[in-house]
Amino acid sequence: MRVLPFRVVTPSAVSCSVPSLLLDGQATGPDERPADWTYISDFAVRGSLTIDPSEVAASSGLAADDGMARLLAVLRVDCPATGRRFLWAEPVSADHPSAEITVEVPGGSAAQDLEVRYELVLDGPDGPAPQGRVAYLKGSRLYTGDQTYRFPLEGADAAFPVEAVRFRGGEFPRDAAWLVKFSAEDLNSPFLGSVRLLINQDHPAAEALLEAENTLAQPIIIRDILAQMLVEVALRSGGEALDEFDEGSTGAALQELCATYLDATLRAAVDMMTTEPGRVMAMLQAGTGFLKELK
Repeated sequence: MRVLPFRVVTPSAVSCSVPSLLLDGQATGPDERPADWTYISDFAVRGSLTIDPSEVAASSGLAADDGMARLLAVLRVDCPATGRRFLWAEPVSADHPSAEITVEVPGGSAAQDLEVRYELVLDGPDGPAPQGRVAYLKGSRLYTGDQTYRFPLEGADAAFPVEAVRFRGGEFPRDAAWLVKFSAEDLNSPFLGSVRLLINQDHPAAEALLEAENTLAQPIIIRDILAQMLVEVALRSGGEALDEFDEGSTGAALQELCATYLDATLRAAVDMMTTEPGRVMAMLQAGTGFLKELK
């Protein structure tokens, strides 16, 4: 049990609504998958929190006209797959004990599922330290909800994370069909936070490329993505360990991709890419069924 240097708010002094996910005007509850969600969907998570002012004052020692006036109700949204955190806060006080909180989640920043929790924190300014272990520093967390609400975003057959954008030159050549953004700096970072496939929405093939079931486009894209990732890892790995990775990490995902499409470990694939890149490209053609649908 963690002992804090200041008094906290008793759980019975706080009541929270069951949050909901809002997408295209439709509300979805925890443990329900939103039907129209994609990697490029903008959506929001909304909930409400209410305090019992007298119990908050008694348990925390905060004065109604001072410390309690600095209370913020926080809704925190975490995406373990991408390592991203989103939150928003609204004030609560003895005069206004309830707050509705909406957290905006931009497209391309979440995947797999979300974890949502409520908190009560203290806003600034800090002021002098009071007696009786009463919290006074900005950011002091006085309450964290016991319940974590989970929102699944995708099924087991989810497509590779993709985002449609307009290519305007420079890093994004106007006539290119797609661009892969990949960071190989830390292979234990979350995979879906390290890689993104950007489709040029002005390209004539954009609609076909964005179709998850397109049997011609998928092998071409997978081959291109995996080839680029292996090149990046070969250039940046510097001899670091390429064998053991955390679950859900970039390295673990690459291990699985290499096993699926190259019948090789990540280390073996990187070694081949360094010494026999042509062979790797040919193996990727075979492994992905490259152009088999072209007649």
